[in-house]
Amino acid sequence: MPTQAPPGINKNSDFFSQLMRKGYYSPYPLDEVDDDSAKLLAGGLATGFLPKSRFFHRWSWLSHGVLLSITLVFTTLWARAPSIDDVVLFSPANEAVESIGIVKFNGSVDATSIYRGSPSPELDAIWDKLSFDARPVRMTLEQLLRTGEKPHPAMARYPDEYGGGYMATVEVIHQLHCLDMLRRASWGNKHYHHGDVHETGEKFRIHIDHCLDILRQFVTCSGDVNMITYDWVEGRTTPLGDFNVHRQCRNFEKVVDWVNEHRVAMPAEKMVRLDGYVDLPSLP
Repeated sequence: MPTQAPPGINKNSDFFSQLMRKGYYSPYPLDEVDDDSAKLLAGGLATGFLPKSRFFHRWSWLSHGVLLSITLVFTTLWARAPSIDDVVLFSPANEAVESIGIVKFNGSVDATSIYRGSPSPELDAIWDKLSFDARPVRMTLEQLLRTGEKPHPAMARYPDEYGGGYMATVEVIHQLHCLDMLRRASWGNKHYHHGDVHETGEKFRIHIDHCLDILRQFVTCSGDVNMITYDWVEGRTTPLGDFNVHRQCRNFEKVVDWVNEHRVAMPAEKMVRLDGYVDLPSLP
């Protein structure tokens, strides 16, 4: 088919000749051009850049598919990755952690419990069983490092004849000790005796404040979001909270059993400063 210039353009003009030489002009009607990417309507001209091959046309779709697949893979991995709340800090006692499922607390204001009541030798003995003895256990250097702590000269270590290692206690026993101190203080007992330690006056007050703040930090750290509902009670002008809520609990007895199995039985007089010890200048 002879090459024809579109209406309004002289076939012999320099402009038309330049279009032909540079390949920007197609002499074929639009419906005869197969490469859609080469079609461009502009003032009645069928113009376009040099046509792309089918390989590049398909490669564009293939690259989009690969990028989409990679995005889906990373999105899935991100969704399945543990959050910061799922990260468990190391403790040698982690092996004793066992869930006992959902437990309903007995939170009634006037509930009866073996842990409640005015001070008595029997009640004190029940609390002493929970918290009086720190029941220290041993941590190896490897275990100490895994907890995130670094050894320093002031850390208490067991003598080699008792197996060596670092002296430690599980936190729950310390927290129960603090609760027991607050229980005693609430009844007016302003004297604390533990082994060879006797506290009264200012030291006792500091100890109480320490326990209060430890428990505050523990409660705010755990951030319990279980819901407490309110009920109308006869004789009250405002609703009363129902503290009998459900919570996910651990087997406390199993933790205690682990502590008792791993505790280091050593007379107190044998726990002395070893060579190389450096005392801390103040309380940690």
